[in-house]
Amino acid sequence: MTFAAILPHTKLYGGVKRFFELGNVFLERGYIFIVFTPDGVAPGWYVGKVQTVKLSELPAYELEAIFITETQFLPEVDKAKAKHKVLYFVRPSDNLKILRQYPSVELFANSTNAYETAKSKYNIEAFKAFGGINTNTFQPKPFVKKALGEPFVIMTYGRLVEKKKGTRLVVKACERLYKAGLPVKLLLFDTPVNEKAQKAIDDFKTNVPFEFVVNHPVHKNQELFHRADIYVSAEKKAGHSNTTAEAMACGIPVIGTNSGTRDFLIDSVTGIVIWRWSWSISKAIRLLMQNEELRQTLAKNGRRKIEEFSWEALTDRILKHFGH
Repeated sequence: MTFAAILPHTKLYGGVKRFFELGNVFLERGYIFIVFTPDGVAPGWYVGKVQTVKLSELPAYELEAIFITETQFLPEVDKAKAKHKVLYFVRPSDNLKILRQYPSVELFANSTNAYETAKSKYNIEAFKAFGGINTNTFQPKPFVKKALGEPFVIMTYGRLVEKKKGTRLVVKACERLYKAGLPVKLLLFDTPVNEKAQKAIDDFKTNVPFEFVVNHPVHKNQELFHRADIYVSAEKKAGHSNTTAEAMACGIPVIGTNSGTRDFLIDSVTGIVIWRWSWSISKAIRLLMQNEELRQTLAKNGRRKIEEFSWEALTDRILKHFGH
């Protein structure tokens, strides 16, 4: 039995990575999983057995189910020989009115944000396919007490060209703290997907001590996250925040907006929920820097909570939904 997804490319985006992670688990369950893209180029960052095939070859396949995340591929998925056809709603900003033209396509939501948007704005009852995270590859960072004056490493996603990611808000918050004399260091990371993204990284400046990690191997993400003392996400209009979930899986105390995190970021229980303003971010960072016990508690609770959203659990829910 074969499952598949149509993706625009195989560059390192959360929506792309989602299907290679899911595909791995489908393969473990004894199914076949194929990713179709216009060029059929496999990802350089991926290590596994999910196949990548040119989209033009899709008509030759008979599928149990096929997934898309972008409405541009609705014509292709509508024509596909598949028992189940699914638009996986991962960006609450997408316009779902177009689904009226494709009654055979079902909607999945990858988060509460996406589910509620579909329900309230379009009156569509989506299947709750929330998650996921590969908890098997992430282990909690051992807690080490900070020495007096030792820098607190504040980590955030460095996708500067996408304003909605909120990277510059986190930078501004750290600049405020550094100016006040607090020992902070920024750790940013990204895999630039085009020249514009690379240029934004090359031109990045701040008066805060920082390191910008570029093209870090995905399979070594734990190593990167373990360098952080606090992880901050300042996203807006997000579905499921992959980077925040990975930080929690790595036992890093998390600060974040409720965008993309509502299913697992519980204020003062599994992390600190902030407003999307730099002063709110800096206030939360200062709180965690000054409270060692709170950092430990949030890290432990965060790891425990995120285990509910493993790729294995998500795959089981999807297969059950399809009657398997």
